[in-house]
Amino acid sequence: MSRRSDDFGYTGLHAFVFIDQVDPGTNIRDVIDALRNLGAPPDGPVMFASEMVGTSLGFAHIRVEDGDLAGLQDLIAGQLWEQGAHCQHCLEVDYAKDGPRVKAVKRATPEVIAIVRARVANGHLSQVLADLIDEEGPVASTFKGASVVTGEADILIQLGADDYQTVADAVYGPLQTVAGITHTDSLFTDARRYE
Repeated sequence: MSRRSDDFGYTGLHAFVFIDQVDPGTNIRDVIDALRNLGAPPDGPVMFASEMVGTSLGFAHIRVEDGDLAGLQDLIAGQLWEQGAHCQHCLEVDYAKDGPRVKAVKRATPEVIAIVRARVANGHLSQVLADLIDEEGPVASTFKGASVVTGEADILIQLGADDYQTVADAVYGPLQTVAGITHTDSLFTDARRYE
């Protein structure tokens, strides 16, 4: 994959890390703090890291420059593993765009967020992305971004609001009505603790 660039500085090769377990005697907050201490771009690889409530203990958005897949693999198997991030991960293939605006799963937002791993019916990926970014669409008020990813999910969706109930209502209400989404798995966090 080649280096991507846009007006918002969204460059490089991105991956999303779902932390499933931590070393004995360590808690997820220690791991998240260690990941955050690796630094944010351009000095470090960690765009966002947070403990989560759901099917994973924690989540991180990481990136390396210049489409360096080997470097990304080294980061996951090396630094992240050493910091206690024992994880599943997926690679970002593309992201939702609205003209020149990036609508990818992005850095920390000062709100409650849901990270939703969604499966999409074959042939419906483009329409699902279009429905997600539609300003009149079912999740318009909570939609923060979406990334097409490798692995078990097809799209990683970020929804956010000022409170948990608004986000949960969007995940288990309007998001479920988007034609083409066949399965969702949701994680929640209050990202304000990481401001």
